[in-house]
Amino acid sequence: MSQENVEVVKRIYEELNSHQAFPPELFAPDCVTDLTQVSLEDVGVLHGVHASQMALGPYFGTFDDFHVAAEVLHNDEHRVVTAIRDGGRIKGSSSEIWSHYFHAWTLRDGRVVRLSSHRDREEAFKAVGLAE
Repeated sequence: MSQENVEVVKRIYEELNSHQAFPPELFAPDCVTDLTQVSLEDVGVLHGVHASQMALGPYFGTFDDFHVAAEVLHNDEHRVVTAIRDGGRIKGSSSEIWSHYFHAWTLRDGRVVRLSSHRDREEAFKAVGLAE
């Protein structure tokens, strides 16, 4: 199941690259997105994929050319941890901004039940119950 979970996460990143939107069919209805460690606007913990899309939509909309690239650092039966780089060209500008984060994913039955974003690699591993 671990490679299947990696494929789910990759597909989510592909959708973010092409549509700047989370594919709802890959998220459990009661999924949780925790942005407490990365949010500058105190977004915090979001419930449901629609809430996540609404909170992150303005961020995606900052860019004319948004892109996210991910490297899988860990995967097992229910967890995937990735190092990501996201950003791109700011709308109406030639300037680019790139951010580096870590995502901690928990999946059940091929769907995301929890996603958290972290500035620190160790915190991402802790978020899914792993010590690095």
